[in-house]
Amino acid sequence: MEEDINAGTSVTVHKDAAWKEAWRDFRDQNKYVQGLFSLRGKYEESENPLVSTARSITDRIGGFFAENETAMVIKKFRSMDPNFQTEPFLQELREYILPEVLDAYVKGDAETLKLWLSAAQYSVYEALTKQYLQAGMKSDGKILDIRNVDILRARMLDPGEVPVFIITCRTQEVHVYRNAKTNELAAGMEDKVQLVTYAIGITRVPEDVNNPETRGWRLIEMQKSGRDWY
Repeated sequence: MEEDINAGTSVTVHKDAAWKEAWRDFRDQNKYVQGLFSLRGKYEESENPLVSTARSITDRIGGFFAENETAMVIKKFRSMDPNFQTEPFLQELREYILPEVLDAYVKGDAETLKLWLSAAQYSVYEALTKQYLQAGMKSDGKILDIRNVDILRARMLDPGEVPVFIITCRTQEVHVYRNAKTNELAAGMEDKVQLVTYAIGITRVPEDVNNPETRGWRLIEMQKSGRDWY
């Protein structure tokens, strides 16, 4: 029997496609993720007794299932790493993972992103980058600040019961593009800051837990919404 040199690649692409589809279904149907970029606050802040009662019931039911699923996700992560704890993980997100990934994203550091993004998510980034390169530009943005990093929700995605944390954070960013040949400013303003809200799906690949750079963490989705600050 001859070795199939493409077998590993095919499995990776299939797995990433499954993650992508499962995330899309979750995102489109889930009020938590949608609430980041919608007017959900109107419902949450309503003083109408009927709305308040409905909110209380849905919060209790949703909270029960959320706690149950969170426990399942943590258990899954601990099966890969018995020492896993959420607080050290959040600290790692704040101090290492998010600064590394988001800085690479706005600077166009493809090699770093290949380490952290799933194949499906990297293909999205690559397609966007290709458009700028064809226009003779390269990204040269900056992350000025990352704050409010938190775990919004835990989710087990089918198929394969993939454990995922939905992470939220807010950043201050500067987006500029330079001429790829001359490095001169081609688009954007170096003194214009954007406030950006992120919702990020992150999982862990068991086979890569001992990777010294990523420790197996993999971003399978990045959603963002931004507005000008000044």
